[in-house]
Amino acid sequence: MSRVTIQDNNLVIAMQGVRKVLTLKSELSIPLENVVSATSDPTAGKELFKGWRVGTELGFYSGGTFYKDGTKAFYDLKRKEDAVIITLKDDDFDTLIIGVDDPKATAEYIQNAIK
Repeated sequence: MSRVTIQDNNLVIAMQGVRKVLTLKSELSIPLENVVSATSDPTAGKELFKGWRVGTELGFYSGGTFYKDGTKAFYDLKRKEDAVIITLKDDDFDTLIIGVDDPKATAEYIQNAIK
């Protein structure tokens, strides 16, 4: 699971445990001005980006950077029902798809921060 916090006008996503290795990142820091939206979406998941990747695809877990049709997404997701989808603009990634303990509360937390 990822840990999501707001620090100094940045959305900070910290990978936990072995996921730091699986995603090839320990943390992402995104300026809040680049965050367009955040939603909890249990239907989202690995099927969105099955293109080229730098990271890990184990069937039950996707972690790292995924590329397809000119888009770039970051995944840290094991169970799609835990997914929060974060849409970005003017950033290195177009989308972040992360698993968290409470997707609805996390999406609301991010949405409130970008208002």
